[in-house]
Amino acid sequence: MHLNALLREATDCSHLNFGSTPLNPLILIVEDDPAIRDSLKLLLETRGYDVETFATGAELLEGCKFKQCNCFILDVNLPGDNGFEVLEKMRNLGSRTPVIFMSGRASAETRYRAQQANAAAFFDKPVPPRELLAAITAATGNMP
Repeated sequence: MHLNALLREATDCSHLNFGSTPLNPLILIVEDDPAIRDSLKLLLETRGYDVETFATGAELLEGCKFKQCNCFILDVNLPGDNGFEVLEKMRNLGSRTPVIFMSGRASAETRYRAQQANAAAFFDKPVPPRELLAAITAATGNMP
């Protein structure tokens, strides 16, 4: 049902944006589940965001693309380095880009760690589409 909700939200034509410009905010998603990753990408692209996706933190860090984005969406439970470790590596490389964490297995400790990492938001999966869009807008200070 979660994927259906994301797809319904993504295909609401009232906000559809077919053109991409260099002014569109770039959102990077790091999520190991392909269905969730693709759903989030579709949701954000139909709202006018430029989106790139990665299955692991290592993929994200390889190209240093993270230095040019407006917001990260990081899964906490990733293969290899977890989301917090990925964020720490990005911070050590100079990134101060806002991050939004999500987790399918959130705990009080996970939420506390996200708060300590100055996350812009934290969501349990399934991620509510409208709340995610609002968090991205708040974190980036703009909308596409």
